[in-house]
Amino acid sequence: MADQVDLFRAKHRARRAALSAEVQSANSAALKSLVEARSEYQRATHIAAYIAIRGEIDLAPLIRSGFAAGKQFYLPVLRDSTMYFAPWSLDKPLEKKGFGLLEPDADPADYISPLQLDLVLAPLVVFDEQCNRIGQGGGFYDRTFAHKNGRLESGDVTGPVLLGVAHDSQREPHLQPQSWDVPLDLIVTERCVYRCSG
Repeated sequence: MADQVDLFRAKHRARRAALSAEVQSANSAALKSLVEARSEYQRATHIAAYIAIRGEIDLAPLIRSGFAAGKQFYLPVLRDSTMYFAPWSLDKPLEKKGFGLLEPDADPADYISPLQLDLVLAPLVVFDEQCNRIGQGGGFYDRTFAHKNGRLESGDVTGPVLLGVAHDSQREPHLQPQSWDVPLDLIVTERCVYRCSG
């Protein structure tokens, strides 16, 4: 299973990296329209996003319009094995940190709890139509949102909504999730919306 996951990752990273700037831009614009049409996005105020690297679908147009609409965005900050979310605005500088991520230079006291987020726009490397996700391999999203998998005592807490974003070319017919994998609630690509059947 691990070998197959590694093969999927390598194949889709290469496919992502090969997308032209024109395709990237068109996919980003199409994704923006589809995400903005979702009620999960329209209702959300506190949204986790990311700054695209290595061919990930670019959220910049969506983030810019979201700020204009009064939404607040947070970016992931990785420290050891833990992922935090730092508030960010367009005028704040970014620094390249672990895993090559661009992170805001924010005071840890300003980090938001994952449970305070309304919506998480989650990057991925591979997905299937059942909303299973293969990420970069660090397990940060699975650990951070493990309560959504019923693996932690969390009472009635079910939020935030986990919305995966990707190029449609990152899709595989079927992935075999592991017990620790947290499925996404839905996935939006430049072509369509996939919703978790569960």
